[in-house]
Amino acid sequence: MRASEQPGAPPSGLGVVGTALESGRQTLLLLRHRRFGWLVALALGALGALAFVLAARAHERLDGRTLYCLLAWWVLGTVVVPWSTLYLGVQAVHGELEDRTSQYLFLRPIGRVPLLLGKWLAVVAASALIGVGGAAILLVAVGAHGQLWPDGVDLSLFAAFALVLTLGGAAYAAVAMFFGATFRRPLAWAAFFVVGVQMLAANLPVSAGFRQLTITDPLRRMVLDRVEPDGRLARILWPAEREFRPDDIGEPLTNLLWFLGTCLLLAAWRYARTEYESRARD
Repeated sequence: MRASEQPGAPPSGLGVVGTALESGRQTLLLLRHRRFGWLVALALGALGALAFVLAARAHERLDGRTLYCLLAWWVLGTVVVPWSTLYLGVQAVHGELEDRTSQYLFLRPIGRVPLLLGKWLAVVAASALIGVGGAAILLVAVGAHGQLWPDGVDLSLFAAFALVLTLGGAAYAAVAMFFGATFRRPLAWAAFFVVGVQMLAANLPVSAGFRQLTITDPLRRMVLDRVEPDGRLARILWPAEREFRPDDIGEPLTNLLWFLGTCLLLAAWRYARTEYESRARD
């Protein structure tokens, strides 16, 4: 079999868009065979069961709207989506570098940047599935308790979190591309990024300018803009701020897109210019 006919790599002659799409397709196929998908499904199922139990006991303390936003933000938005996206993104890039299968691709007349963009698209799709699926499971679990929703289940909350979690997954996937293409221990850097940068910087009373350099802060401001919270819900979602003012929202989508674009450009630059050797398994 000729090299151009060998399986496991995008065929030549596809162009930039075709190569990116083929790279994304193959990345999704590789990610599908990992057991991580089953772990995420079990975690989301457990989250739904937990939400159902909490909703049964929350009638005197929280209404359905507040409970849903609390769980969707603090569990999905700051734990499940960031960690799962970073893991999948690192594995998509770093996995081929550690077992040296990337060397075969790099020897072919295929641009590295389209390959990386395809991996990013695949991870974004997987992350969106996790985030939107989790938001839907939470809505079903909390919405099953009608006494928490005197005006009926608010489907606009699901739409708001589905959008925010999808955009957040795209940003975290760009960070994962950069870590996977740059560092020998990308998962360690990912852990530092989530705990040391995202959680602390976004939730401590630091300067607004510094918070805008995170993913968590723009996403939270997007949530606040779309769910229109009362004072109590605003304090739950943004504990570092004593009083929420609509003027504090600013331009979160612009901040997020700048962050995403910068990380993706840096990742593409590193992936295209670095001569990789076999890496230790992370």
